This record gives sequence, structure tokens and C-alpha cells, in this order.
Amino acid sequence: MTISPIDLVRPATCVGGGVVIGLLSGSVGWGVAAALALWIAFGAMEFRSFQRWSRAPLSRPRQWSSSWQSLVGRLTFSLSRARGRARRLVEELRWLQRTLDTIPDGWIVLQRNGVIELANQTASHLLGFSPRDRRRNLTSLARDPSIGALLEDEVEGGIVEMVSPTDESRRLELRHLRVDADRSIVLIRDVTILNRLLTMRQDFIANVSHELRTPLTVVMGYLETLEEDDIDRDTLRALLAKLNAPAQRMKALVDDLLTLTRLESSPSPKADDVELVNVPAMLTSVVNQARQLASNKHRILLDAQPGVVVRGVPAELHSAFMNLVTNAIQYSPDGGDVSVRWHRFLTGARFEVEDHGRGIPRELISRLTERFFRVDVANSRAHGGTGLGLAIVKHILRRHGTELGVESELGKGSLFYFDLPAVSQSPKDEYDLRPVPVELGAVPASANPAD
Repeated sequence: MTISPIDLVRPATCVGGGVVIGLLSGSVGWGVAAALALWIAFGAMEFRSFQRWSRAPLSRPRQWSSSWQSLVGRLTFSLSRARGRARRLVEELRWLQRTLDTIPDGWIVLQRNGVIELANQTASHLLGFSPRDRRRNLTSLARDPSIGALLEDEVEGGIVEMVSPTDESRRLELRHLRVDADRSIVLIRDVTILNRLLTMRQDFIANVSHELRTPLTVVMGYLETLEEDDIDRDTLRALLAKLNAPAQRMKALVDDLLTLTRLESSPSPKADDVELVNVPAMLTSVVNQARQLASNKHRILLDAQPGVVVRGVPAELHSAFMNLVTNAIQYSPDGGDVSVRWHRFLTGARFEVEDHGRGIPRELISRLTERFFRVDVANSRAHGGTGLGLAIVKHILRRHGTELGVESELGKGSLFYFDLPAVSQSPKDEYDLRPVPVELGAVPASANPAD
């Protein structure tokens, strides 16, 4: 504590005043003693006042002597700095809490006895407990025996999977990590989508294996026949001709898989690939190819409004048109009509293909674009389809910013359609725009009338 000259003057003045009073009263000793007592009483009052202030040091301090003021000033400065640090720490803790609450995975800090000490909002949402349930045991809240085994370190790898207590259709993965002897952390992740993707991959592998097994079995059977020593030339030619169909089927499957993979890996086409497409001319080519595939068993009608053109990838749009038209042929009875239409619709253009076949059950419409899904498995395989045609169409349309629409009624037929933004053309441009050249023999693998 720093003592200023003023603090020395005050007691000196007090003692001097006591001496003067003593001299006047004839007793110097009592005068000095009274003065010192007065000075001590004043100091005690200041100390008591400081003591009261120290209980609430954020209040405005009194005007004390300079020594006390110096002490109070240093204390106030230290308290202000500490208060500023506390504010910053609180803000950082709040920011950390907000950050942890935005993490898509849940986390829970547990005490040694399994009682919840801290948890973020995701954990509360996934496990279905509220903030007031904290300080309760996690095992009793979740009511799943696998959690008890996890916390007791009885699970190999420290990971369990369980059904969400709030939604039976969701699966949760819990991982237990020891921090120290008194605390541990449980990480919670929603693995519903991941499990669905794994199931899709397993189904995909199983479907591809199944699709390849039949033609491979046929090829292996014919190859065994070719190993016979007494086979004549005519039989050899007949067997070689029969080998072509299963080989083409396997090639079509591989080509469609490669096409689908390419489309899925590139959500949007490159700018260099996009051209002005004369859709009426392209549909004329598609219908001609479809008539060849249909072998005059169906009547294919084309109604394409002239001059309605779009911007897109010609090869992809041709594949989408071809798949939809041949798909309609497949599900039409012999002698049935298939109508192909292209016309302006609202602010764009609409493509429609309509058949008058057996129709599609309403509950199956949402699955039509799944890989290897078929409404009529036997009929589709009999025509050589790969089951990937509509899946390819879905991804082509997504790359062009549109979706496939389906309307169907059992016993009456189905309508497949999609919209594209049209490009306005002047009458002169209609004649100058050349048809997109498409080789008639270049029919997409998935465009067999089976998908």
C-alpha cells in the first residue's frame, strides 16, 4: 500500500491539534491521547467502510484516504479484468455449445456411474430425452440392453447398433470412448441412410449376378457341346448362332451399367456437350427404329409439333426417347397403338408416350426407375431387357433439369411424360435447323422393348 504525504499530514495535524488543546487545557498528554484516539477511530471507520464495499466490489467506491483509494483502485482494476475474462469465457462456452449443437452426430458426456453430465441437442433428439432428463442414468432412459453392455465395455469394438427410441424406422450407431477414470463419451450417429445404401449395394450386386448367371449358363452349356469330337459343321454353325443372343445380353447389361455409372457421376452435362436439338427430327428417327424393333406388331403414331426445339445433349435425349418408346411397346399387346407426342406446354415443351396396355399398379409407380425393377419380370426378360432403361432415363432427365412423370390405370394403359424448356425459333430457323444425325443401327442397349 502506497502512503502519500497527505496521509502523513493528517495524523501529524491531529497530534499537533491535540498538543495545542493540551496546552490550552493544561494537560498535553491527555490532549495528544485524545487526538490519537480520534485518528484511530477515523481509520477504523474507513476500514469498516472498505470491508462493506469488499462484499459488493462492483458498486461505486467511497472517497477514502489516498492509501485506501490506491488499494481500492488496484482491486477494482483486477476485478474488472477478471470480469472481462469471465465474459469472454462465457461467450466462448456459448459459442462452443452452439457449435456442438449443430454437429449432426450426437454426443453425451457420462459420469462413472452412467449418469448424463452433458449432451448436445442431436443426442437428445436421437434418443428422445429432454434437457431435464440430464443427471439421469443413460441406460434407464434409453431402455435398451445393448447400451448397458456398451457402457460396461462388454461389446467388442465398443460399437453397438440399435433401433431409435423415437422412430422404429431409424437405426442408430453408438460408440463408447473412455476419457479418464471418472468420465466417458458416447457418440451417436444415425446410420439409417448408410444401411439403406449398403442394402442397395448388396441388392445391386445380387441383381447383376442374377442377370449374368442365365446367359453365362447358356454360354457354358453350348461351350460344353462344342467340346464334343463328333460335332459336324452345321451343328457348329447353329451353336455359334445361338451363342450370339446370350453374349449380346451380357454386353447390353455391361453397356447399360457403364452408361448409368457415367450419368450418376456427372450431375450436369458439360457446356461443350449441350447443343440445339431438333426434337421433331430426332423423334422421327426414334419412331423409325422402334418400328423396326416392333416388327409391325404395333402401330406407332407420331405427333411432333414442328419448330419446337430444345437445348440438351443429343445422344442422351435420343437414349431417353428410345427407352420410353420401346418400354411402351413392351407393355402394349400385339396390334396395340403407341402414341408419341411432342408439343409446346406452358412455358416449355412436353414429350409424351402413351400405350394402351395392361397398366401399372399404383403402388409400383414410384419404383419404376429403380435399377433392375420390372413390373413383369418374365415378359421383360423374354424380350432381352436389362431392367436399367428407366433408371437411365431418370438420370438423363435430371441432368437436363426435369423429372419423369407417370400416369397409369390398370387395364387401360400408361402415360410417361416429361417437360423441357423450349427454344423459340423463327420460321426461317425452322428450315435452317438440320436434323440431328442419328445412325439407325445405334440403338441403346437398354432400348430393347423390355424395360
